[in-house]
Amino acid sequence: MKRLQDKVAVFIGGGSSVGSVACQKFLEEGANVVLVDIDEKYFERTKDLRAEYGESRVLTFIGACTSQADMDAAMKFVIEKFGKIDIVLNIAGFHGSGWIDVILPEQWNLAMDVTCTGAYRATLAAMPYLKAQKSGHVINFTSLGGRGNRMVAISYAGSKAACTAMTRAFAAELAPYGISVTAYAPGTLNTKQFERIAEKGSIPFKMPPGGVPGMPGYKGPELYNGQAVIPDRPVAELTEVAAALVYLASDESSYLAGDCMDMNGGILMAT
Repeated sequence: MKRLQDKVAVFIGGGSSVGSVACQKFLEEGANVVLVDIDEKYFERTKDLRAEYGESRVLTFIGACTSQADMDAAMKFVIEKFGKIDIVLNIAGFHGSGWIDVILPEQWNLAMDVTCTGAYRATLAAMPYLKAQKSGHVINFTSLGGRGNRMVAISYAGSKAACTAMTRAFAAELAPYGISVTAYAPGTLNTKQFERIAEKGSIPFKMPPGGVPGMPGYKGPELYNGQAVIPDRPVAELTEVAAALVYLASDESSYLAGDCMDMNGGILMAT
């Protein structure tokens, strides 16, 4: 039997590059998938995949994780279409950009609202269904940028770290109901095959001296080459990410509670 046979997975931020690749892997492993994102354009990445599997296996829903009403409606939609929810994968994120003394308050607030509070809203919306069936997996997509030695925008680091901490709080509260809550924190990902779609709500800001890591025009240390200790492996492939997410979503990971899986090629070796 396939590892996710007949499971129902909800991807919040499902139109992202990670969500698009993970969607294929989840479908191959037998899951039914609902992709949730803020605009129809994000679903273009899975157009062919959705045509291949059909609406009996994969659906889309337009909704923002910045709205509790949208998240409530998304989960209701999943129940109406598939009758249950087994997996909630919170991928939605907003980087923001800028150093401490440069970043606009709007950028900071939006990064926290999407990356951390957005995962909270989605989990809150799914909780009644997960509790009723006394099972389920919630996976929060965090980052090395919120875990360790990585020079990234303060809004990105802060929101990802907050989401990781929230994962532990959720795990302790929901474990008695048979619900597994974990986090996944990758390092640099190979997303070159995907066109970058501008973040909704992005606000221009004054570039600090030397630029910002990961942005055009950056003249600082080459931190975004990956820094992995694995020879010839500077970045993680999205198929590797998808395989890790399948494990976290499967019954094989049922003894995990509040754990954060790091995949960064040895950049951060936590004990």
